[in-house]
Amino acid sequence: MGDPEEELADLRGQLDEIDTALFALVRDRMRCIERVGQVKARAGMAVFQPGRAAEVQRQAAARAREHGLDEGFFVRIADMLMAEAIRVEETVMDQLPPASNAGPQNSPPT
Repeated sequence: MGDPEEELADLRGQLDEIDTALFALVRDRMRCIERVGQVKARAGMAVFQPGRAAEVQRQAAARAREHGLDEGFFVRIADMLMAEAIRVEETVMDQLPPASNAGPQNSPPT
């Protein structure tokens, strides 16, 4: 084994690279969410879709189990991503002309 300080520096470098990739994926996800918001606005759909939210949570828990990781942690990540998605979609809808923004208002989670 090498010097612990060098080993930690290498591992921290790897973590920084992983974080860079992870944050780029989150950015890409939010760009996709902007397009989702545009489609929902055109269709007159509400931002929050309870069935979809439940499915995302189920998928997160299944992925955690698949990899031997904590389900609650993955579900919390999914919840944070969905909360940001709702904020982004609402921003997209607020920026559309009034005629395009005449669809149903956001409904509370059920």
